[in-house]
Amino acid sequence: MARNTTLRKLRNNYIRTRFRHHRKRNPKWTIVAVIEEVGDEFFLSPCTITKILKEMDEAVPTVDTITKYTRPQQNLLF
Repeated sequence: MARNTTLRKLRNNYIRTRFRHHRKRNPKWTIVAVIEEVGDEFFLSPCTITKILKEMDEAVPTVDTITKYTRPQQNLLF
């Protein structure tokens, strides 16, 4: 995580723009799928992406809903 607050703000703004980009480009995707895609781009969990989007009052579900519907982590050892 960025320690510098300006870097964190820039990252969060870019996450919001990528979220809007994916929503516009893929209108049939669910919000959870868009959050997962943005999380994969930034190597962040969907819960973190949801919290970042909630700061600016985006229309996203709560964190509990995101953890319920996100895909399980893939086991890379097998």
